[in-house]
Amino acid sequence: MKFYKYMMKNKIKFEYIFLFLMSFQACAQGTLGNSTEERSTELQALFRIMDERRAIISPWLYYSDDQGDSDIGSFTLSGSSSYQIQLTQNEVVLESISMLFKAPESSILVSSSSASSKYHVFHSGGSETPTTGTGSYSKKYGIKGSFSPGDISNSDFNSLTGPVKRQNLSPFPPVPYGTLEHIYGEFSDLLLTFQIFNGSTTKTVHVELREAEFQIEASCELEIPYKKNVPFSIGFRTDGLLSQRAGSSFSILDGIFALSGSEITINDFQNTNLYSEILENLDTSGQVLVLYSCF
Repeated sequence: MKFYKYMMKNKIKFEYIFLFLMSFQACAQGTLGNSTEERSTELQALFRIMDERRAIISPWLYYSDDQGDSDIGSFTLSGSSSYQIQLTQNEVVLESISMLFKAPESSILVSSSSASSKYHVFHSGGSETPTTGTGSYSKKYGIKGSFSPGDISNSDFNSLTGPVKRQNLSPFPPVPYGTLEHIYGEFSDLLLTFQIFNGSTTKTVHVELREAEFQIEASCELEIPYKKNVPFSIGFRTDGLLSQRAGSSFSILDGIFALSGSEITINDFQNTNLYSEILENLDTSGQVLVLYSCF
């Protein structure tokens, strides 16, 4: 009921905006018209109303591998050998996740040659730096705390991509209308233990990532309000941490088996070359973190 009332409120507000704009255009084309200053004031009020529109989203984080079977803690990867990998222990704590949005394509942009009334509304900012936008598009929207999904090797939901362990990211703050541009986040703890078999030898590998930041660039024009009939979901593919990413000549798995010993620890002070490669995988869009809502 609350969601319905919220959407109705936004619908009424949008209808008001439309009527206001029509009446403004009529006045602007009339005999007397409005002064530049009056038009500027009225348009700024209109843009403020449009800029304040908000939508509700309910995002999820889905943990799995890319194999689509029920055993999401076991997968196979290739390097110089075929590696059979089992996730035997895990501790995952998400510290924060936030989103940056781009203004709707249909937004009205107005500038004036008058030095006293220059204004630019609904600037989205850039995605690479990112450049700070204006209004509702000048900040990120998200949650911060300590969020644990539990054991990510055990599935509890069947998504369109197969079994996953899901993590609810609600309550998420209302977000502005437009399109999703970037997702940013940080894991305070991403502690994973793997058993890896290359056909002749088994190694136990401890991957220890702390305060590990990531970002995802939206791979499609994902419109807000979100209207798709599948959950707003972000995938975390465990296999992507260890697999060789596109454009890289370095194999993490081959590197692990080049080391002596049956137990290997990878963190920011042990086997740092492997650590850097895993962090790079985490921060590469589509490698570990995937926006499933774009599928």
